[in-house]
Amino acid sequence: MLLAVRLSGSARHALPAAGTMRRAGLVLAAGMLLWAVTGAAPTALATILLLGATVIYTVGDLWHGTAGAALAYDLAAPDALGAYQGVDALLTGLARAAGPALLTWLVLDGGPIGWLALAGLLAGTGLAVPALTRRALANRAERSPASGQPISSST
Repeated sequence: MLLAVRLSGSARHALPAAGTMRRAGLVLAAGMLLWAVTGAAPTALATILLLGATVIYTVGDLWHGTAGAALAYDLAAPDALGAYQGVDALLTGLARAAGPALLTWLVLDGGPIGWLALAGLLAGTGLAVPALTRRALANRAERSPASGQPISSST
């Protein structure tokens, strides 16, 4: 928690937050890769790898949380912010409800292959966020509110 504010500083608006989300996905994937190899490592090395993976995961999780919040607010239509936040909260709740069972199945039944699949999913998703964010901002700029003025994007 000591670094939470410092790590979240770059995720104030959509485009910088998208870059932070890309970084988060790659860092989280690196943590998964470290966790994947611990089963085959000797105990002392596995302990070091687990500690390192936990630190890496924590940094990635902090980046993910702050970037996700910035994206949820900055990409929402100004006249529908509450609706966007409601959907974001609903999806977060769904992930918290179903996530543990799915991840348990993936990594316990899948072993190292499951960890690698999870790493690939996290990396791929993180890499896709900047392009998806640019697309969302471009689509939003094309729409115009009742006043006829285009909606501006925060950069």
